[in-house]
Amino acid sequence: MKKFFVLLCMLFSFSSLFGDEVSESSEPSGKKTKYMHDGVLDIDYLLKSSCALSSRVLHVDLHKKTGTFNVYAKPEEGFEIPLLATPDLSSSSAFLLKLDERVYDLGKSKQVAREVRAYDGGAQIVYLLEDQVRFIADFSLVAAKSAYDSDIVRVRLHAINLGILSHSLDVKALFDTVCGESSSIHFTTENHSKIRYEQQFSWADMQRERTVVSSNGTTSFQFVFDGVGVTPVEAVSFANIDEFYKNDWNSGVRKGRSFSNIRGYDDSAIMVDWNEFVLEPDERAEITFFIAVSVNDAPLRGLSYVDGLIELEEPVAPPPKKVEQKEEPLPPASDKRTDVEFVVPPIKDYQLDPEYIQNLIDRIDALQSSKTVDKKEIQRLNAELDAILEKLRQR
Repeated sequence: MKKFFVLLCMLFSFSSLFGDEVSESSEPSGKKTKYMHDGVLDIDYLLKSSCALSSRVLHVDLHKKTGTFNVYAKPEEGFEIPLLATPDLSSSSAFLLKLDERVYDLGKSKQVAREVRAYDGGAQIVYLLEDQVRFIADFSLVAAKSAYDSDIVRVRLHAINLGILSHSLDVKALFDTVCGESSSIHFTTENHSKIRYEQQFSWADMQRERTVVSSNGTTSFQFVFDGVGVTPVEAVSFANIDEFYKNDWNSGVRKGRSFSNIRGYDDSAIMVDWNEFVLEPDERAEITFFIAVSVNDAPLRGLSYVDGLIELEEPVAPPPKKVEQKEEPLPPASDKRTDVEFVVPPIKDYQLDPEYIQNLIDRIDALQSSKTVDKKEIQRLNAELDAILEKLRQR
């Protein structure tokens, strides 16, 4: 489930912070457009101060100045409806990155250089952290079925180590949501949980809850945090936006506290935290999740899209947090496992950790007990477990 690709990502021209100029094309005005090339992601792109992706149902705005984005629903009549708070180019939402022991708000930090790119099929916000790590938020639009308009945003977060030293990274996304704030129930989940106050879901919780929905009654947004091709989260938290900004990196929410404070009434937000991971020089990791939009009471299709994907390219998910090795017996394999033939990448050292193995077995058991059994995912996890146990036997 966890793969890393060794990439040649140090070779880029100083004509741009992030890429090489590859071609020029003439516009009707006679001006030439300069395309750049990203050798790591293998895309040609144009640099923009802002960029928009649009379909009949939604559009996405990206801003270089604040390094932020927003998603808007487009009802048949009336004004577009934002998912996130809009003041100052949606700057209250953010991607946060802990690089080794230093925390960066990627949209506000003066140590972070930013670009917005437009490429064929999507758009990106690119952050360069002190010439050490490149972090890319990549957005593209997909449709739940070929007959539908594009109603889903696929978000892929790439982390690339440009330096000569290994780095520890922890990624968080903060969404200052507004769509559901007119309701007493700010968020719901696929498991029908209703969120009226501060709350936090763990990785195990999200295997049951799967999605987070924000709705004003006719227009809805669905964050998909579980499924094929979706990177597992460490935690999903709900609180007043000010509480997230005033707490330190590791502070938790206070369950049951109101979303209101003296600065804002029912000003709720979502914080998503993925597992900390280590990038060696020239390595890349990827995090993927989805945001679906529905207007005029149409059904949300993000989860059905993910569950219907059979051959989706899997993201390079970060490994779990490293813990000290303990002299503990390995947990027994589940009796429900199935004999399968599946190609598994070489086993890394972190996969031999007893806690990682126990989490893997718990994941298999959870999938096998779910109402909608994902046989391919179970086969893949079983194959990984077999490979881990075989490597341990060879020691």
